[in-house]
Amino acid sequence: MPLIKLNRINKGGPIHLNSERIAFIEVEGKSTTVHLDGGLLFSVEETPDEIAAQVEQMAVARIANGILESGAAARP
Repeated sequence: MPLIKLNRINKGGPIHLNSERIAFIEVEGKSTTVHLDGGLLFSVEETPDEIAAQVEQMAVARIANGILESGAAARP
């Protein structure tokens, strides 16, 4: 489960969200709202671009790790 760390606005403090459960992200006023599957939503400090960058970093790391573990990156 790929978790990203965001900072909540309403209740303060960090929250870890499963990036695979993000349905969509929108900007409302000065805050960003992350909508998850199942109707959950969280207002966070990060911009949509910052969230997208975290999700992309997580995906790249998972793919790279999978390639290394499979041995596909080894030279013949």
